[in-house]
Amino acid sequence: MAAYYIFTAVIVSIQIAVLVQAARHLLYTRRKYRPEPSTYQPRLALISPCKGLDTTFDRNIDSFFHLDYPDYEIFFVVESTQDPAYQLLLEIINKYSSDADSARRAHIVVAGLAQGCSQKLHNLLAVCDTLPENFQVMAFVDSDITLKSHFLTSLVDPLQQPNVGASTGYRWFVPVDNRLSTAVLSAMNAFFASILGPHPWNSTWGGAMALRREIYDQINLSHLWRHALSDDYALAKALKEAGLLVTFAPACFVASHEKTSWSNLISFARRQFIITRVYMPRLWILALLGLGHFVVAFWTGFFVTLVLYIQDPVHAPYAAILPGFLLVSSFLKATARQAMIRKILPDLRKQLVVPALIDIFLQPILALFTLVCLLSTALTRVIVWRGIRYLLHKGGQVEILTAPSES
Repeated sequence: MAAYYIFTAVIVSIQIAVLVQAARHLLYTRRKYRPEPSTYQPRLALISPCKGLDTTFDRNIDSFFHLDYPDYEIFFVVESTQDPAYQLLLEIINKYSSDADSARRAHIVVAGLAQGCSQKLHNLLAVCDTLPENFQVMAFVDSDITLKSHFLTSLVDPLQQPNVGASTGYRWFVPVDNRLSTAVLSAMNAFFASILGPHPWNSTWGGAMALRREIYDQINLSHLWRHALSDDYALAKALKEAGLLVTFAPACFVASHEKTSWSNLISFARRQFIITRVYMPRLWILALLGLGHFVVAFWTGFFVTLVLYIQDPVHAPYAAILPGFLLVSSFLKATARQAMIRKILPDLRKQLVVPALIDIFLQPILALFTLVCLLSTALTRVIVWRGIRYLLHKGGQVEILTAPSES
């Protein structure tokens, strides 16, 4: 049992360090989640690549027109006019045509079919490479998120610091159905949402990020994106090499209303992990170690305790210290982040009850499920994203294997 107790001491020490980091994240987020006015408001292009119709597409796009930022234009980008999003975007823009300012600020760009990069990046480049010089900031948002009115003000404010290369928000999945798979998606995502914080190893999230035009040119992002799959990881890597920081803006947590099946959940999780392994292998390894040590330690401790309760009841309570401490630790972290998001998204509390319960009380099972998804991506570089099949090469370059019309 000596080896087990040494193992227990090591794991408890690691978890204490993790708890300290989680506390830093919580304190930072609670301090920064309230929107504050800013005088830094350069002319901005809000760029949103669209493909197909997301769960609450109308509501999401409507929110882009109701931001309190004074000087921005919206650029929607689609692959073709045959995309279902194209016609609906026209209808939404026409709905605001009575407001001269809104009508002037919204554009639809048809990018055409991608060749050497992902369709999303091809769409983004169709706007970025032709953007007029008077736009000083580029902000990128996915079409599956709903923005609050202060979003752009909060996202842009950190960019006035010369050492900040980009600012980022992050999504919080909000279930729109009662399926367990959708609630698990939200709970899984909550863990990763709590990693961002007041530290220098933040990564951008492509669904809600912004950077200054001069930084875009300085790091030659257009060239990097032209042969890549991931917008955010490619950007984060370039910024790190340039010695620039990514700042997380807690006020830019955004709701992503979603529903999913088990097969789509697993496909989504594996796609995220494959992209991470190719673009940020150290982050993938860190996730493996973080999830792996928790899962192995908890379930080892659980079964050792169970066996001892049957064979040696005297030592069983001591063996239970390891799984018990891990359970309390995960309970505290999950409770803190769920309480935090209830403050940030107070109108969505009811929809987040079930995911919160899973996150708080079923973390050992949830972590095991997440670890299995992560391990299943160790030997593959092929993903399917929005109906297109890609092969990711070393260095982040991408090869399109099959387009939707070919599958």
